[in-house]
Amino acid sequence: MPSDNAANTNDQNRRENFRIDDLLATSVQKIENGVLPVPRIIPVSLSESGRLGASLRPLPHEIDPCFALMLLEANAKLDLLFDFYKLPRFNEEKNLRPSMTQLLLLINTKLDSILDSHLIARQEETTRVEEVSLSASGIKLTATETFAAGDLVEVHMLLSSDQPSWVVVGGQVARANPLPEGGCLVAIQFTATNGAIQDAIATYALRKQKEQLISQRWLEP
Repeated sequence: MPSDNAANTNDQNRRENFRIDDLLATSVQKIENGVLPVPRIIPVSLSESGRLGASLRPLPHEIDPCFALMLLEANAKLDLLFDFYKLPRFNEEKNLRPSMTQLLLLINTKLDSILDSHLIARQEETTRVEEVSLSASGIKLTATETFAAGDLVEVHMLLSSDQPSWVVVGGQVARANPLPEGGCLVAIQFTATNGAIQDAIATYALRKQKEQLISQRWLEP
């Protein structure tokens, strides 16, 4: 019979290894002085940088099918704008059953293209909403700044829950692959943190996985 310590270790390993692909508001900054940040959770209502998430409302576990249909309609309208303005098409793979994440990324990319074609400047923000791969032990994301393996970094993540909060953790760059368009794809291993933050990330990831599975079913013909 396994001991309590062994059971706790297995639970912790499962929690740290569980990974979710999601759209997330994040920022990552290189630490120059070698001093890692204190891991902490900051409710957006108390955060000076909470403007991006201040108006967020917790999503139900079940995605409203009307929301999925509205996203599909918005994507179709953007296609009409591309045809009307004769805008150049990016490399777009046709997917008859996109996930909610893929659909939002596609819409965001098309909006960026339209703004660029009309020379409409966008305010540069250190916090970006992008596709990430997240677990309780680390995160993989695209960064505009150049990083190298071994760099120490400070990561901010906006996790939506009953109370949307910024999670601040320190980490070390495990891999950094340069991208042709600039920036790099960065894999970051979180440094030792407390159980509350690990639980917050793991709980968020499990809930998002359930939402994604439900939204995928609504998009199926």
